[in-house]
This record gives sequence, structure tokens and C-alpha cells, in this order.
Amino acid sequence: MNKIVRHYPVDRLPADLRADLPEHGLVKIEFEPETEAPRKRPIAHLVGSGQNLYGSDQDVLDYIAELREDR
Repeated sequence: MNKIVRHYPVDRLPADLRADLPEHGLVKIEFEPETEAPRKRPIAHLVGSGQNLYGSDQDVLDYIAELREDR
């Protein structure tokens, strides 16, 4: 397995990785490629996982009913 190890300055890390670290100094970073292929997930697992951009469920149903009345 390939592994890359680097010593990297803390102040050059992205902000989310710098959290809880001293402002200056070095950190050891290890990169290891993932050997397993990502598992496929059915799209049904994603249903309801996002933010509703269109209002409440009733708002959506009312809008659909309104569209149907236009025909």
C-alpha cells in the first residue's frame, strides 16, 4: 500500500484543519489511498436527507394542485 507522509506548516493548512492546533509549527500529514471501492447506495437512502427548498409539504401539494388546475 502506498503511503505519503509529509511535515507541513500549520499556518498553511485550511482553517477547518487548523482548529485546535497551535498557530505555528509543523504537523505530520499521512495520505493513504483508499483501496476499497465506494459502496453504492440506493437513491432511496437520500430521500429526505436534503433541505426542503420549496416550503412545507402542504405548500408543495398546493402548488402541484394549482398547476393541474391550469390545464
